[in-house]
Amino acid sequence: MRGAVLALTAGLMASAAVAAVPGLEPGVSRELAQWRAKHYRDVRYALAISVTAGATKLAGTTTVEVTLSPTVPDLVLDWRTSPGAAPVVQLRVNGKRVKAKLEREHLIVPARLLRAGRNRIRLSFESPIALSGSAVTRYVDREDGSEYVYTLFVPSDASSAFPCFDQPDLKARFSLELVVPRAWTAVGNAPIAATQEVSSSLRRFRFAATPPISTYLFAFAAGPFAEVQVPASPQSTPAGRKTARARQAAKGRAGSPAKEKAAETRLFVRKSQLARARTEAPEVLRLNRESLRWFERYFDSRFPFPKYDLVLVPEFAYGGMEHAGATFLREDAVLFPSTPNETDILARAQLLFHETSHQWFGDSVTMRWFDDLWLKEGFANFMAAKAAEALLPTHSVWNAFHALKTGAYRTDVTQGTTPIYRPLANLSAGKSAYGNIVYGKAPAVLRQAEFYVGARVFRRAVRQFLKAHAYAAADWNDLVTALERASGRKLKRWAEAWVKRRGMPEVRIAWDTDRDGRPKNTVLEQHNVLNEGGTWPMKLRVFALSESGLPRSADALLRSASTSVRAIDGMPEIDFAFANFGDYGYGRFLLDPMSRDAVLARPEIVQGDLLRALVFGSLWES
Repeated sequence: MRGAVLALTAGLMASAAVAAVPGLEPGVSRELAQWRAKHYRDVRYALAISVTAGATKLAGTTTVEVTLSPTVPDLVLDWRTSPGAAPVVQLRVNGKRVKAKLEREHLIVPARLLRAGRNRIRLSFESPIALSGSAVTRYVDREDGSEYVYTLFVPSDASSAFPCFDQPDLKARFSLELVVPRAWTAVGNAPIAATQEVSSSLRRFRFAATPPISTYLFAFAAGPFAEVQVPASPQSTPAGRKTARARQAAKGRAGSPAKEKAAETRLFVRKSQLARARTEAPEVLRLNRESLRWFERYFDSRFPFPKYDLVLVPEFAYGGMEHAGATFLREDAVLFPSTPNETDILARAQLLFHETSHQWFGDSVTMRWFDDLWLKEGFANFMAAKAAEALLPTHSVWNAFHALKTGAYRTDVTQGTTPIYRPLANLSAGKSAYGNIVYGKAPAVLRQAEFYVGARVFRRAVRQFLKAHAYAAADWNDLVTALERASGRKLKRWAEAWVKRRGMPEVRIAWDTDRDGRPKNTVLEQHNVLNEGGTWPMKLRVFALSESGLPRSADALLRSASTSVRAIDGMPEIDFAFANFGDYGYGRFLLDPMSRDAVLARPEIVQGDLLRALVFGSLWES
């Protein structure tokens, strides 16, 4: 009887310990993530995974090392098992074999089995490989029957492949061993440290340990991939390097020159597409190489990972995914299925630039939680445009950027729109955050931030931000703090308006005229398109064209519902005026009646591709 009472007491104590874990629910709750970030640190995963041809499951072992706080908490790993999968087996905690306890998609190790400081958990697992709808996908090439396997864990699907702490701010060093069919090759986040023939049909790839990365950025791909080799570039010869240096000097620099050679990039493609890839590879690798150098100069920071691979994945769910050191790209976004036009060429370049910029802003410095998804995606789109402006000067980069904004405008005028920042209670809802606001409005707001504080100040703040949070996590408040320090200005009100208020302003320019027809009392007026009140602090460049054809532009700071633009007052009689010259602002910018009539009567007075796109778009809205 006494033994039964003791057993019952122990069981109740264990249940109480589990109950003490906050936010224990399916998925990864914010409450649980914050609790773990407080109590867990210095995480390392050693994964050994086996993938066989035609398999519907992968099998593996993982050793998790983690340092726990002095008040030893329970250890809660995220583990979303699939129906029919084998349970976790051979669970050992600090060398002792224990029985796994699964609850609400989590594997729980009670505190009584742990100790303050370093702990080691080792276990075996199985997880699904599927043709679709799985974190680990198998693709069968319809042309030659070859099989390829790849992972996609964003935003929190790593825990459906192996037990882990599946939250972005609990970064870890990953060591991976991958056993695959002998004819296959493998790509991971880190360089291959060694290969070993396991048998006549299997080969083991052992990868070096990664720097600290988030679980959603961990990845591997395996299959009979071909590495696309291209001839040495002219820059590999002394004469070529001299010519390249002269060209670079003429082009100008984004910032401080990189002190060392940029990371080399390998390009992998399924073997049936090797001939097509050889045609496209020289330009793809050139663009990637030049963007790496450009970003290293702009960020004043070396590429943050030991190597950089590009893997072309057929039927990939996204245009690309910025896994640390190994970006996966949708094959048909890189290998054009038909003769490309200028739009296709620019879109491919910006996809490459977008994913490359993520290696710094997203991978090295990662958002603390997915409610700041806008920050990494918006930043990548903005930086892709800046890189394209420098590296593809003949393309209409800012017209393409404006097209992104147009999609966001169409969302932001509806009652269904949301702020850029969307509180997220659980990562299981993380995929719902993607859309026009994240990919169109967020980069526009960051461009407005650059214009608001000045390009040099903005770059200095970004450099400080990346340096301060390298291989760690941050949120938008950290970026605002960096901008405030670099600019010496208070920006909290600006940030709150743009990040936490939904909708957008409608902005109009108006003026009176004196007896000679010259403008006076010129003002910019704004109101909320959703009629929900509030204004947006914004810096704009105002343009006015006189009847004699002389243009004038002036910068204006909107701090309230109405702002004077005295630089326009007194100029010759205005033919037409526009409040968002250069497209630095975000909102609906409408023409006044006189300007609308002038442009409708004589559209040729609007000069320049970007200004025409802006003004004719405004005509449509007006």
